[in-house]
Amino acid sequence: MKHLTTKSLAAIILTIFLLIFNISVKADNTGHEYKFFVSICKTGKGDFNLFEPEGMCFSPDGQMLAVTDTHNNRLKLYSVDPYPLASIPLRLEMIYGDLWPWDNRVLPGDSNDKYREDDYLSSRYPDPNYLYGRAYQHGQSRIRPAEKIPMDHFNLPVGVGWLDNTTMLVCDTGNHRIKAIKLNGEVKFILGQEGWKTGYFHHPLGIDTDCAGRIYVAEPRGNYLRDFPLDWGQRMRVQGNRIQIFDTDLKPSRLLGHMHHMCGRDYKQFKNLTRVWVDQNGDIYVADNGNHRILVFENNMKKKEEIIKWENYTMRYPNSFDVAKNGWMAIADTGNHKILMLDERRELRQIIGGFGTENGKFIKPHDVRFGPNGDLYVLDTGNGRIQIFKGMHIPDQFPRCPQPEPIIQIKKKLPKTKPKDSF
Repeated sequence: MKHLTTKSLAAIILTIFLLIFNISVKADNTGHEYKFFVSICKTGKGDFNLFEPEGMCFSPDGQMLAVTDTHNNRLKLYSVDPYPLASIPLRLEMIYGDLWPWDNRVLPGDSNDKYREDDYLSSRYPDPNYLYGRAYQHGQSRIRPAEKIPMDHFNLPVGVGWLDNTTMLVCDTGNHRIKAIKLNGEVKFILGQEGWKTGYFHHPLGIDTDCAGRIYVAEPRGNYLRDFPLDWGQRMRVQGNRIQIFDTDLKPSRLLGHMHHMCGRDYKQFKNLTRVWVDQNGDIYVADNGNHRILVFENNMKKKEEIIKWENYTMRYPNSFDVAKNGWMAIADTGNHKILMLDERRELRQIIGGFGTENGKFIKPHDVRFGPNGDLYVLDTGNGRIQIFKGMHIPDQFPRCPQPEPIIQIKKKLPKTKPKDSF
């Protein structure tokens, strides 16, 4: 038997060390990766189906999930099973609204309301029961008075948020308004109507609230300017987009962007805003879809951060995002049919999915949220389903806002007074 030389022994030790190091690195990477767990719903019009849903949001306590079933013109409410390995993590509780306005409750005001004409999109909807054409009101027909629009129905709802654990805020996009709905279906209030002035809306898409109860609404506007279709560089000129901020009394207080300014790439110019999200510190996150980026602003409206691309990856029409309490960020990169996972340093750590219909693949994912137990919920719009992924554990994700500190009442000692003389 030959004895091992010093060089060969050193080589063996080095090899063992590299193997151990490689295994530890892989183990560390897999601990941060999200993997497919379960899929909920499928494309359709039944109670347990979704048809091109575009928005979802967890309640502040994480116990409920609201989903805008956009092309079914309804809102669906799910209860969330907090058990980490629950086989049915979502349970349908309520459905609000449905197809409308074809119930003849409001007399048609013009031909666009009375007849539903076919258009070039008809091939997208093979279902013969789908009603094509323009819905109740539109930019090409006259503005409909807000009081003549039924309160209990939607017209292509997109964004959804929560005012508190019992009140949902829905972007009733086709009706150019915000609806606040209680869990029992009661409409608490209607905010805004069609228009371009402050306090009015034109197809609002994203909505969120901060911990103080203020409401933030993302509003795009992609109409071309009349008589001036091209700028000096022969590029299409379109008007700008804005974020409207409403105080707790529902009065507009601040604006980010401007509805009547030009679109652009400046830090206060946007192109097709789709989502807005506010963290605990008041920082405002905006999905600037047309400029393929995510912008972050401080509470005083100063630019803080721009998330747009990495060394080997560039986003394409990011539609939504969510930020966990530990700083990790998930982005729905809709144009690339992928979900991006960023760490607290905004480094790209994982790319999930790709175009497809099988589990773990997406078609136009429009929304992504961190759920209870650190699960990742993806709204797979083109496939009409919600996909859930499990991976890194994010503790204390809910409640979203910190609980207010208890008010300590200090009892002041009253000065001693001499008793009055009795008679």
